[in-house]
Amino acid sequence: MSEKTNTVTVSRRSTRLFVEEQQLMEAGIAGQLGYESRYPPCDEKERERPQREVVTSSRSIQVLRMPVVDLGKVLCPIFPTTSEGIAKQVIKSLQAANASTKAKTDSRPVNFGVVLPGSLYRSSYPTNEDYGYLDTLGLKTILSLVKNDPFPDHFASFMQRNDIRHCVIDMQGTKKVKIPEAIMHSIMKVVLDDSNYPLLIHCNHGKHRTGCAVAVLRHVTGWNLESALEEYRGYAEPKVRDCDVEYIKEYQASTLRGLFADNTHRSDDTVLQGPRMAQMVMFTVMVIMILLATALFW
Repeated sequence: MSEKTNTVTVSRRSTRLFVEEQQLMEAGIAGQLGYESRYPPCDEKERERPQREVVTSSRSIQVLRMPVVDLGKVLCPIFPTTSEGIAKQVIKSLQAANASTKAKTDSRPVNFGVVLPGSLYRSSYPTNEDYGYLDTLGLKTILSLVKNDPFPDHFASFMQRNDIRHCVIDMQGTKKVKIPEAIMHSIMKVVLDDSNYPLLIHCNHGKHRTGCAVAVLRHVTGWNLESALEEYRGYAEPKVRDCDVEYIKEYQASTLRGLFADNTHRSDDTVLQGPRMAQMVMFTVMVIMILLATALFW
């Protein structure tokens, strides 16, 4: 794999890829993207137009993206929903990914990154030196993709002190086994639920497990494949895994359809557990009544 390109090159390439995808997905719609670097600022008269006129005149730029898949709920409104909004998010995120630290250089966790400003963050396994910075994020939830039994006392104390909900999904290393569909469903059900925000997702190094999960989230929320892969590589380098790249390329977001709908993504046994339990209880009660009646008339 070639060495990292500088920030400017990354931004231009990401923008080009995004434009190409939008032309395919939204053929016939003019003026799909409105980058500040490509268009001059509006003059003062433009800025003073009534809101109704501004909305009308900007329709060619603010193209609403259709959801990649119906999750059974509306995504949190802080996720970008326009072509322009997603494009800006892509550029900023890729710049951050390529500048991510692979060693401890400041108060932040190693490989720390912002997935969604003010709401979603990613990192390596937090240490004692990281808690001061994590305190500033006002975290409500921490999602651990590794299961340490037990978790370090200082980690547990930090979460207890800050009243942070701790979710644990025991995800095996991506080099060992292919990520099971049920595991990714469980992860997405946590990270796409805005009631858990602000949320930090982490594994051991913040590269592979976390990288694959964030790439799936990016896909679901409107990023194109190349941008999601570029972000993964930025955080995973110099240990980019071919198996991860293949997983991200092959992932089918359609498997998440109805993720938040009732009785969706449960096994048949789980779905039928309630009715079967009720039938068993009724049968048991009837047997007991028959036995009691038989004993009385014996």
